Amino acid sequence: MPGVRSLALTLVAALGVCGPAAAQPAGGPASLGPVTLADQHGVEHSIDAAVRLVLFSRDMDGGAVMRKMLDSEVLGEAPAAFLGRNRAVCVADISRMPGLIARAIAKPRMRRRPYPVLLDEEGEVSAAWPSEKGRTTLIRLEANRLVEALHFKDPAALRSAIEGAAD
Repeated sequence: MPGVRSLALTLVAALGVCGPAAAQPAGGPASLGPVTLADQHGVEHSIDAAVRLVLFSRDMDGGAVMRKMLDSEVLGEAPAAFLGRNRAVCVADISRMPGLIARAIAKPRMRRRPYPVLLDEEGEVSAAWPSEKGRTTLIRLEANRLVEALHFKDPAALRSAIEGAAD
């Protein structure tokens, strides 16, 4: 039941586990796609009608929440399988990162991750996407239309919201 799921996520937000829920922030995008971004290996991926969830981070702290949630030992399965089963993609806006740091440090570290991280290197694709400093944003889509955006600081709460969105 979509109404029950939304109510539950709103209650979790009210309890302070994540930031405020929003169907669409004022001035935010009504649609996120379709767009194509390259991952940390240079492979292009599309955010199209098949994608239901976008895990998005604009900073290192938000990225850490996403990374901890996708730890295979915590998940109990391969992160790529978890993302695929939930029709989810990870996106990082690295446009504010100095180019040398991105090329020499950040991307090589990201290449060790066993799942794709789509990179917005220019910041243009994700410029209007909702986000909160230090949090991973979970964007729920229906046919590329933004339905809901929730902000998480707790990896377990993020995973619960992803699994709840699958119902």
